[in-house]
Amino acid sequence: MVFLLPMFFTFSGLNTRLDMVNSPELLLIAAVVLAGSIVGKGVACWAAARLNGEDNRTALAVGTLMNARGLMELIILNIGLQRGFIGLPLFSILVLMAIVTTLMASPLFEWVYGRHARARGELGRIAS
Repeated sequence: MVFLLPMFFTFSGLNTRLDMVNSPELLLIAAVVLAGSIVGKGVACWAAARLNGEDNRTALAVGTLMNARGLMELIILNIGLQRGFIGLPLFSILVLMAIVTTLMASPLFEWVYGRHARARGELGRIAS
């Protein structure tokens, strides 16, 4: 696991060609995919949490944390690329989406939930 996981991320990175997303049409597609993925999964998870009786702030936290995609997304994308189901431009757009949504999860969670929960004493302090 210690050896193979970094190799998998290296392999994914070598297949990602962001220079192929070089036209206004592809940039628009990338923006729509990113917005759609954030709104689609975030709103669905928020709604599910609200339907199960969670308060709005907790539901937003659930939607924020579930929005991170990461490793599973990359595995599926690599299989799709290797099998020829998707091309390099779409692969690159979807890898970008996976990276952005994963990186935004922690700061967004802190903004919508973490700082408020810490102020109420429900979460531990961040080590400085």
